[in-house]
Parts: sequence; C-alpha cells; structure tokens
Amino acid sequence: MSTIRKHTISTKLASSFGALTLAVSAQGIGHAAQITLSEAFDYNAFIFEDYTGYYSDVEGSLAVGGSLVVNDFDVGLQLSPDLTTSSLFVGGDIVYTNGKIRNGQTTVSGNIVANNVEFEGAVNAADNATITESTVLSGDVNVGGVFTSANAQISNGDINAGSVQLTNTSVENGDISAVNSVALVSSEVTNGSITAGGAVVLDMNSTASDGVIADTVTSSAIDNIDFEAIESEIKAQSLEFADMTANGSTTFYCQGDTSCADSSDVDGIVFSGDDSINIYDIDADWLSVANKSITYDFSTTSYNIINVTGDAVDLFNTGFFNTAFAGQYKDNDQNADYRHDGTYTNNILFNFVDATSVTIQSIGVKGSILAPYADIAFYNGHIDGNLIASSVFTPEVYLTSDNGVEYLAPTGQVNNYSFGVTQVSAPGSILLMLPAFAVVFIRNKLKRKA
Repeated sequence: MSTIRKHTISTKLASSFGALTLAVSAQGIGHAAQITLSEAFDYNAFIFEDYTGYYSDVEGSLAVGGSLVVNDFDVGLQLSPDLTTSSLFVGGDIVYTNGKIRNGQTTVSGNIVANNVEFEGAVNAADNATITESTVLSGDVNVGGVFTSANAQISNGDINAGSVQLTNTSVENGDISAVNSVALVSSEVTNGSITAGGAVVLDMNSTASDGVIADTVTSSAIDNIDFEAIESEIKAQSLEFADMTANGSTTFYCQGDTSCADSSDVDGIVFSGDDSINIYDIDADWLSVANKSITYDFSTTSYNIINVTGDAVDLFNTGFFNTAFAGQYKDNDQNADYRHDGTYTNNILFNFVDATSVTIQSIGVKGSILAPYADIAFYNGHIDGNLIASSVFTPEVYLTSDNGVEYLAPTGQVNNYSFGVTQVSAPGSILLMLPAFAVVFIRNKLKRKA
C-alpha cells in the first residue's frame, strides 16, 4: 500500500497582526487569496505517458502514467528515507535494467520486469512481476498475478501473489502467501512459512524453515495514484498560469544592445520583477536561441512564472545567471561537499502552455518545467526543479569526450528541487520571510484510486 506526500507551501509576513495574502488571478495581481498548486508538483518528475531513458536518474519521486523503460537508472536518491510510501509510481508496465529505487516503495499498475535492480522498499505490481539478479532490501512483495524470481533475494518482507515461482532465491525473515501455487527450485525461506491455496512444490534443494500450510489466501490490492485526475488538474493549472497578466519585464540583448531585429540576434534574456509573484510572457522562438544567457533579476523571496507560447521549444547551450549572487549558476560538483538548497531555483517555473515538442540538451535548467502537452527529448543535461510533461524519451545521440572517445548521450537528470518549496533548516517547517506581502502556496491533494 502506498501513500502520497502532501505539504503546504506558504510564505508569511513577520507581523504580530498576522499575515496578508497575495493573490494571482487571470486579471493579474490582487489581494486576499491563495495559489493552490497541483498535486503534480509533489513529484520531482510527473509524466503522463511513457518515460524511456538510460545512464541517469530522477533524484526525487517519479510518477509515470504509461510505461517506464530504463537502463542504468536510479530513482529517489535525494528523498528522505520513508519506506511507508513509494518513490516510484507507474500506471503501465516497467522494464528496468540495472539500477536502484531508493528511499521508498515501487508501485505499478501493470507488470514489472527487473534485471539487476535493487529495490530499497516494497515492490507492488497489480499484474505480474519478474525479477532476476535483483534484491528487495526491506518490504513486502505484493503481486496480483504471478511473481517469478531467479538469482534474487527478498529480505525482511513477505511475498503475497497469485502464484509464486522462485529459482535460486532466498526469502529471509518473511512468509510466502499465494492464492494458487508455489514452486521453489534451489530456494529457501528462512524464518518464514509458505501458505498457498493450491499446490506447493519444493525441489530437494529447497526449504521452508517454518513449514507449509494449505489455506485460502487473498491477494493484496494494489493502490496507485490517480494519474488521469492529476493530469487534468495540472493541464488546467497551466492554462490558468498562461492567463495571468504579465507584470514582470522581459528584456532581450543583442550584442550588448537591447534593440533586437529578430530572435536570431538574441544573445541574452533578462527576466526582471519587483513583486512577490512575477509573471512573464515570451515566445518559444526567442527562448530557443542557442548560445545565449538567461539572467534572473528578481528577489529570491518572490515566485516567478515564465509563460512560453509556441508549439516547439529547443533549450540548449544556454547559461543561467542570477543578480542575487552576481554570477552564473554553478552546476553541482559530485566531488564537492555541498549541495545548493533551492533558494535560487525553487521560485522559478517555465510554463510551456501549448508546446507539443520540447528538446532539452546540453543545458542545466535552473527552475521547474511544466509542459503538459509536450513530448520531451531530454539528454546530456539536467533540470533543477520539477519536470511535468506528456512524455520523456532519449534520442540516440552520440557525443565525443575530451579524449576523443565517442559515447551515447545519457538521459538528462532531474534534480530534486520543486517549484513553490522553500528550503529551511527546521524540519517540517516551510517558512520564508518576505519584505511586504505573503504569498500562500497550497499543494492540492487528490484521492488515490482504490
């Protein structure tokens, strides 16, 4: 069983008389209201349809409404350890080769095929699940259909399935329960029993320390999130953001001049704003120019929504700067002993309101991306924020290293930052001081499907 994270994001004015609220509406900026963010923002990446990738990771939680096909891939590295909920949700099937699902469970409405995968938490599949050369470190295996394993290890958890077929598999500190049959080949159940409604067959190299019980077994129900409801909700929110009246300024620089003949001349874009919530409008052609800089010129205590119009967006070879620290963002250094806290990224959202095709490559995007109608080609780059899109795929592109070695470009990373979240030291507290008004962000919560 999985549960969904829920939190409220608010920024409050320090005053003994209480906090004011600042509203954003289709008419612009007003007072005495709040912004309710879609539940999609609770996930580091929320993809409506399919996700394919390799040699990369999503640092936070990942939700995929269609199928997930990945190789050499990790999920959940930067999540707080919590094995009571899932870090990976999939509405279709999983084909997962080499990698880890960390700090949470795996919940799938279809089938699981996993090879050389480490599951730190429970594995939940509504249909069938096959794992080879894999481990489940802590948590149950709940499968609606047939659970098959080979050269695998299940530690500190039970197996509950329609049928169970184990080969060269150890089950430690857990029981096996099957609605139908159980078959063990060169496998052992240590500190646990086998209960089945059908036949139980153990070959001469298999054991069950606590014996075999013939009894009726009820299979586990697998709950997943309501992908369709969240998709509908976030699409509506994208349109709401796009309808907001721009109150921030967008300046284009061309060879040091602000007089640009057309988008091909742009070498710098500056987004400037003085309000607690700043809204910007920009055409996709201008945003898609290569070899340019993007500079954020607004308070770190403001929230900034950049509405991008146009069917196609190509983000590459772009440097990000921020006047708050008078320089370029420095990408995460794996050898460094620090990690930025999101102060300069969690307040920025690019809203591709009508794009159907987006390419993100050779770039480190500072901010979240909302592209509810877009198929995203994502490789050789990263996003510091949410990624919300129709689908994500990795084209077969080969790059050349500094040593002249050709290699396949990896899927882009999604780093665990989130629009609307303010990082502070106190656990469970999300409070950010503003000089004037208070902006209230509330995470919306939809019911899960039963």
